[in-house]
This record gives sequence, structure tokens and C-alpha cells, in this order.
Amino acid sequence: MYLLLVIIVWILFAYKFVDWSQVSKQYPTILFFIAINFAYNYFYYNHTLWAFRGITAEWLNHSIINTAFTFFICPIGLIIYLQRFPTQRKNQLIYISVWVAFYTIIEALFAHKEMYVYGHGWNSWFNIILNTILFTILYVHYRKPLIAIIAAVPIAIIFYLFFPFPLDSLK
Repeated sequence: MYLLLVIIVWILFAYKFVDWSQVSKQYPTILFFIAINFAYNYFYYNHTLWAFRGITAEWLNHSIINTAFTFFICPIGLIIYLQRFPTQRKNQLIYISVWVAFYTIIEALFAHKEMYVYGHGWNSWFNIILNTILFTILYVHYRKPLIAIIAAVPIAIIFYLFFPFPLDSLK
């Protein structure tokens, strides 16, 4: 079961790279990420652009896998990302690029193995753009939460304009 393997790997990452005495500083940004992810999964529930697919067990669906990612795997990744964020601007761009590449490659590998599927015009190239925006806005939220929240609104509107879902799907 790949989900269990992924969780174990992230537990090892947490053990090695997380300073647990500092986690309260990253907590609001983790909640911000959870809210963004919840909004996508709510509004696009019947019109998914991307979704996890369990291949090892019938009961392992998008909702279960996404819950593990939302409340366990991604928070660990975000804590590591935010705790180790460099102070020099040049290094920040490289750092964000490395994280964008890391997540994009993992998503592409999952897609190649049909554990991550695309629909309604979404593809791996859009993941690069989304991951770039996501990692940037999460860092902005970590430093200046109000600016990130204000910026998230037009970003969400633009996202919807490019990838609309039928409004009757919210019933």
C-alpha cells in the first residue's frame, strides 16, 4: 500500500528535519493550506481537475488519500519548507524552485502510475504553475498572513475563470 509507504517516508522526514519547538510558528500557515485545499475539494468535488486514485485497494479513494495528504503529509512538508526558508532573496527563488520541482515530479510520478489523475483540461504543466503560486503564497502567508489572504481572492477568481466548474454542481 503506497499511502502507508508515503506516510512512513514523511515521518522519517519529520524526525530528521522538523524543529518541533518551532511548529507553532508554522501552524497558521498549515491551517491556511488546509482551508485552500478544502475549498478546492468542495467546489470541484463533482468537477475534479486532479484527484488521487487508489490502486492497491478498492476502498482507497480520493477522499481518503487526500485526507492523509491534507492533515499529515503536506503539513510535515510545509513545516520543513517554512522552517528552512533562506533569508537571501536569490536563495529564496532557488529554494522555491526546488520545492516546486520536487512536488511536481512526485505528482508526475503518481500520474504516470495512474495514482493521480487529471480531468477537465488539467495536466502536469498546470501543476508547475499551481505549485509555484502555492509555495509562494504559503511563504507570503507565513510572513504576512493578511497580504496572502487578500492575494488569494483574485488568484481563486482567476483560477475559476480558467477552470470553471458548473455552478449547479454545488447542490
